[in-house]
Amino acid sequence: MSDQRPGPRDPLSELSASEQALYLRRSSLRFLECAIHLCATHMTLEEVADLLEQEAEQLRRFG
Repeated sequence: MSDQRPGPRDPLSELSASEQALYLRRSSLRFLECAIHLCATHMTLEEVADLLEQEAEQLRRFG
């Protein structure tokens, strides 16, 4: 039976991966906000809200 211990941790790589994930999350949220504002300049707010509700429902159903 072999002794399978996890390899040594690399705190710098872990920190880098964590910061990258946070950056991508913030960038994605910023992009979404910009897209919503762009829609609101060319559609009524009611239409934008309806569209967002439809997208949210699809995410809940299929996501």
